[in-house]
Amino acid sequence: MKKTWRNRLLLSYLPVLFITISMLVFISVSIISEISVHETEKANRIFTEYVSDSMQNSLRNIEHLVLEGVNSNPAYADFFEMAGGENQLLVNYLVSREIGKLIEENPLIHSIYLYRSADKIVLSKSLYSRLTEFEDNAFLQEALSKPASAMWSPVRKYAEFSSEPKVGVISMTKKALLPFGNQGIIVVNVKVDALLQFVHESINPDITFLEIQTADRETVYPLPEAAAARPADNKHQGKVVTRLHSDYIGWDFISGVYGGVLFSWVTVISRIWIGIGVLTVLISLIFTFVLTRRNYKPVEDIVQQINAYGKNQLKGGGSDEFSYIRKVLDNLFQEKNVYEKRRMEDLPAKRKQAFLELIHGQGHADDSVWKARMAEFHLPDDFSCLTATVVEIDHYERFKESYSLQDQHLLKYALANVSKEFSGGRIWEEWISGSRLAILYLDNAASSSDLETRAADMLEHLRVWVALNLKFSVTIGVGRPAAGVREVSASFEEAVEALQFKMSLGSNQLISFKELEEERPRDTRVYFQLFDAMLQDLRMGSASFPGRLSSFAQYLEQDVLPQEVVDHLLQYWINIVERSMLEAEPALGEYWRTAVHPELTAAAERAETLEDLLPAFVSAFEKLHAKQVSLQESKSYHHLIREIRAYIEENYANPDLSLNHISDKFSINGKYSSQLFKEHFGMKFVDFLVNLRMDHAKKLLHETEEPIQDIALKVGYLHSISFGRTFKKVVGVTPGDYRKYRQLAPEEEH
Repeated sequence: MKKTWRNRLLLSYLPVLFITISMLVFISVSIISEISVHETEKANRIFTEYVSDSMQNSLRNIEHLVLEGVNSNPAYADFFEMAGGENQLLVNYLVSREIGKLIEENPLIHSIYLYRSADKIVLSKSLYSRLTEFEDNAFLQEALSKPASAMWSPVRKYAEFSSEPKVGVISMTKKALLPFGNQGIIVVNVKVDALLQFVHESINPDITFLEIQTADRETVYPLPEAAAARPADNKHQGKVVTRLHSDYIGWDFISGVYGGVLFSWVTVISRIWIGIGVLTVLISLIFTFVLTRRNYKPVEDIVQQINAYGKNQLKGGGSDEFSYIRKVLDNLFQEKNVYEKRRMEDLPAKRKQAFLELIHGQGHADDSVWKARMAEFHLPDDFSCLTATVVEIDHYERFKESYSLQDQHLLKYALANVSKEFSGGRIWEEWISGSRLAILYLDNAASSSDLETRAADMLEHLRVWVALNLKFSVTIGVGRPAAGVREVSASFEEAVEALQFKMSLGSNQLISFKELEEERPRDTRVYFQLFDAMLQDLRMGSASFPGRLSSFAQYLEQDVLPQEVVDHLLQYWINIVERSMLEAEPALGEYWRTAVHPELTAAAERAETLEDLLPAFVSAFEKLHAKQVSLQESKSYHHLIREIRAYIEENYANPDLSLNHISDKFSINGKYSSQLFKEHFGMKFVDFLVNLRMDHAKKLLHETEEPIQDIALKVGYLHSISFGRTFKKVVGVTPGDYRKYRQLAPEEEH
C-alpha cells in the first residue's frame, strides 16, 4: 500500500510534535504519576479497612444474633438448666430447631452446638451426644479450661461427624447462661471460606495483593495454591502499602500493589523548563493548525481512527489510504457477524441466569428494566402481573430408573414446550433442578382473580395432559399473583412452599398456596398426646394399640400438613420407640433393629406422599406390637400380670392402692411384684398408676363439668392439691387450664 498521505503528514509536523510531546510527557507524567501513587495508596488503605471492618462486622453480627437468640428464647434456658422434666426431649428438639434457624439466617455460620455441664451433653442441629463421644471433644475441653474471651479462635479444621470432610472454621465460645455462665458453653463455628469469599471476588490479583495472617503468622488468605498460581513477575515485586491488625479476630491484614514505584519523581521543576514547555506548546499549536488546513482533514481523521483500532488486526491492504479504509470496514462487518453469532449461542445461559436472579429476588431493577431484558430474550414484555409456579416430576427416582438419560432430556423438553403451547407463549420457563420446572405466567389480566383463574386452567390442562401422554405425572405448586417483578421472588417461595404439602395432599395435584392459607392447621400437640398413649400400649402389649395406631394414621390423612411437619412427627415417634427398645427385652429390641426399623427406613426413602408411606408405617408397627404380645404371652407369669393389670384398672380410684396392696392381694413378695411389673410393662408401678389416673382425669375434665375436687376423688386423690400438682407434672398444665383449653379447641379431638 502506498502511504502517500501518511508520509506527507509525518514529514510536515513530526519534528515539532516530537519535541512538544516529549516536553508534555515529561511534565505530565511526573505530575500524574505522583497523584496516581497517592490515590492508589489511599484506595488500597480504604479497601483494606473495608475488608477488615466487613469481617469484624459480620462476626459481631453473628455473635449478637446468637446471644440475642439464646437470651430471648426460654428453650435454651430449659436445655441448660434441664428444666424440661419429662418433656426434655421436646426441649432438645425445640433448641435444635432454633439452632437450625440461626444457621439458615446467616450463611457464614457452619454449625452451632451447645454443651451442658450438668450431664456433659452436646446438642447441635443434627446431633445429640455425650462429650466423650463428640468429634470436637478436644476443642471443647480446651475452651472449658480457659476463661471467657471476646476473641475468635484460630483457624481450625472441624466436622460434626467423622464421616464428613473437615472444613476450615473459626470458633467463638460463650459461657451459658448469663450472667454467671456456669451451666455450659455455646460454640459457634464460622466457615473461613465463606468469610473470605467476598475478598476473593473483590480483589484484582493482577494489580493488588492482600494477605491475611493469624497471630502465629499463618497465612489465611490467599491459600497456598492461589499464591502459587500468581503470575511469576508479580510474586516478588509487591509493595506493602497498608498493615492493619484486628484485635477482635486476631488477624493481620497486609495489602499493597504490584510493581513498586514505577516512576522517578521530579522534585523540582525549573521555571525555565516550564517556559520552554509553554513556548513549545504554542509553536506546535500554530504549526499544526497551518498544516491541518493544508491537508485533507477527513482523511486524517479516518486514518487516525484506523490506527487507534489497530491495523495489526487487519488482513491484507490496499494501494492507498482509501483502499485501506475499505478493507477495515470489511473486517469490521466480519467481526460483527461473529459477535452476533456468539451472542445468540450465549443467549440461553444468560436467560437462565436472569431467570434465577428474578425468582430469587437478586435483581433490584424495576418493571421497565426487566421488560427490556425480556424483549432481549424474545419473551413477552407486555405484562402487568405475574404468577410463579413450580412443576415437579412425581417419583423422580423411579423416573430416572425408567428412562435413559437421552429420553429424560427429551421428556423434559416436551414438558417445557407443551407448557408454552398451553399458555399461548405467555410464560417464561426454566429447569431449576433435575425434577423441577419453574414457570412465570405473564399476563395482562384486569385483576389478580382473573390471573389466578387463567393460570389455574392452563396448569390443570398441563397436569392432565402429562399424565395421559407422557406416562408420568407432575405435581404443581402455585404462588399468589405478583403485581410486579419485585414480588416475583415471594410468589416463587410460595409455590415452593405449596409443594411441601404434596406429602399430605398426594401427587398428581395442583396445589395453590392461597387455598392452603385458608386451611386451619391442626395443633400438633394432639399427636404428642397420642404418642404417649401409643407408647404405653406398645410397651404393655395392649389390644388397644392397633386402634390408636390406626387413629394416628387417620389424623395424618385428614390433616393438611407440610412435609417437614410430617417428617418431624414420624421421626419423633420412631425416636421414642427407639429409646423404649433400649429398655425392652433383648428379643424385642433385636426384632426392632433387624426387621422393623430397616423396613421403616426403606419406606421413608421411597415414599413421596402419605398414601405411599402410611401402609408400610402401620404394618411395621403392627408387626412390632404382635411381637411384643407374643413375647408377653410366652412368659409363665403372663396370666398373673393380666389379673394384676385388670385389678388396677378397676380399682385405680382407690386412694390406698399401692404396690404393697397389690402384693397382699395376690400373695406375692413386694420386691418380686415390683420387678415383675417393671419387666412386663417397661415402667414402674407408680408411673403406670399415675398415667392411668391422669388419662381418666383428662377424660372427666373434657366430658363433664364436675368440680376438680370431685374428679380428684374419682381418680384416687383425697386432696385436690395433690391431684393438681401431679396433673401438672404429667400433662404440663393445671387441671383448670386443661379444661379451658379443651373447651376452646374441641375440634382437635377426632
